[in-house]
Amino acid sequence: MSSRRFSDSSIELSSFERVYDEDLTSSAEICLYDHPALEAIKRSHTPRYRVYLTRLEPRLQFYKDEAMQEPVGASTDVAECMVVDGSDGLSSEGLLYDASEAGHVMCLGVGRFPHNLLRPFVGNSLDAYYEDPDRFDPNCVCGQISRDHGLVFLDPDGRIKYRDFGTRKLGRRDGSKNGTWINGESRVNACVVDWKEGDFLGIGGRVVVEREGVLSKEHVFKLRYERLSP
Repeated sequence: MSSRRFSDSSIELSSFERVYDEDLTSSAEICLYDHPALEAIKRSHTPRYRVYLTRLEPRLQFYKDEAMQEPVGASTDVAECMVVDGSDGLSSEGLLYDASEAGHVMCLGVGRFPHNLLRPFVGNSLDAYYEDPDRFDPNCVCGQISRDHGLVFLDPDGRIKYRDFGTRKLGRRDGSKNGTWINGESRVNACVVDWKEGDFLGIGGRVVVEREGVLSKEHVFKLRYERLSP
């Protein structure tokens, strides 16, 4: 699979049932990328949902230099922020349209593989992170998320769903590394679930953080969505 960045991914309706198939080794086996049939849909339709990836970051960071290349400290209090690549404005978000009239359902891959549209990283540059992850992520926070962690998709009726996937190893797949958790409480493991409005999906591992003087254990990365049209 190319390392290029895609704008859209989708599944042909004729292949839709394969999203439930336990024999898949990668979401890339069923997903199509930047298919031309989606262009007309995007020009003439309003997106149904916006899906985005957030990460916990210190509320305040301090730097030695004006170029903000030499950090010297950070606050212990954290905030949930959009994952944004400051080098070119890329953000870890995607739009889902109802593409059924074009014979497709739209989807968004989640994970560290390049074909996934929602990719976790730390630092200010996605490219820099994936070129040298140990420099930006010495404790392997992003590595706690699978290469093919999961798939957000619309079903043929336009409902938003999530499939916990996980990279297949040694002939089997037991779900994503460290799991996917609905509101940080109920684990989704190697199955498809309805994604209810208002719920967030915590992915990968958790860390202990301080919020207004109170310690809690939270997922570093969370998936959220907002409805844009009925």
